[in-house]
Amino acid sequence: MPSHKAAAPADEVSKVADEVSKIAVELRRTLHQHPEPSHAEHETTALISAALSDHGIEHSLRAPSPGLWLDIGSSPQVGFRADLDALPIEEPADNAPRSRNPGWMHACGHDAHAAIAVGVAMVMSRVNPDGGVRVIFQPAEEAIPSGAAQLVAEGLVDELKGLIAFHVDPSLEVGRVGVKAGAVTGSADAFNIIIHGPGGHTARPEKTVDVIDAAARVVRELPGVVRHGVDSRVPMTLVFGAVRGGDAGNVIPTRVALRGTIRTLDIPTWDMLPTLIESALSHLTAIAGADYTLEYQRGIPPVINDRGVVEAAAQAISEACGPDSVVDTDTSMGGEDFSNYLSIVPGALLRLGAFSGGGDLHSASFKVNEAAIPFGIKAGAAAVLGMLKRL
Repeated sequence: MPSHKAAAPADEVSKVADEVSKIAVELRRTLHQHPEPSHAEHETTALISAALSDHGIEHSLRAPSPGLWLDIGSSPQVGFRADLDALPIEEPADNAPRSRNPGWMHACGHDAHAAIAVGVAMVMSRVNPDGGVRVIFQPAEEAIPSGAAQLVAEGLVDELKGLIAFHVDPSLEVGRVGVKAGAVTGSADAFNIIIHGPGGHTARPEKTVDVIDAAARVVRELPGVVRHGVDSRVPMTLVFGAVRGGDAGNVIPTRVALRGTIRTLDIPTWDMLPTLIESALSHLTAIAGADYTLEYQRGIPPVINDRGVVEAAAQAISEACGPDSVVDTDTSMGGEDFSNYLSIVPGALLRLGAFSGGGDLHSASFKVNEAAIPFGIKAGAAAVLGMLKRL
């Protein structure tokens, strides 16, 4: 039987969330101006650490690695996670605030996630909930190997009974949280293929192996061949992002390089993909008489949201922010390394409305509506407290 624990009054949580929102918005602006690559978020970590210290919140640094975490209360049971890294994108000159690190931009909203998590930590420290809370500031969500995998290996979520995270959604109105039980994002693996041959003259293709033709066959047919090895009810995509080979129109080159990603929403299928792509590639290159090498980079599994965590968070957010604040969301084939935590602890990735009229995630035109930050603090705090109440 679940124990019944006293939760902080909703009006107290709302009042504190309002009080800390201005601090969080200013922090987000500062973080936005100092974007950093994956595994190198040292200034970002320092800025967050300073904000927490200024408000008397004790925390632990991963030094010399970037990232930090904090516990409110003893024996944390519920966690709230934010990510820190930016993307190698040049930010438009007319954005305000604008990145001061040339070639890098917070084009995925991780600056907003971090600011919201600081706000949630401040709320938790003030309302003193009945039950421990861990707030995690994770580096390298965009990288392989990912920061989540590292924190899992460090045991940071071993004792937790529930974990949630927000991800801003530029297509969803501010004041809404998109929820979905089950698969909400896809796996993401990468592959590099080199098609090899002896090379030759385009006037005498019969005397050599045409690796351009072999590469074209792989690009054209590999997605379908792999698809045939997967249950037809399971979504799966294999897409090439780069094809490079040859320098002259009258020379058959000795190699063509192909790069791409492969994704699915099903963990058993994700486990099969390396074998499926190896088998299909062997068959397709043999037809052309070409050799190949395959580098398959295991990335991240799909995010499979726990139904119980989704229901607890959705109910708490609805009660705190109004019945219209929670809406259904769609599944995306984009990847999120939050999935690594879910092999250890039940959790849910929720979409936070941040529509500003700007572009999509991972684009130079991406913008966050800052009104999402105060709402995110209130909704995030409510979700954490709602999960504690259900334990």
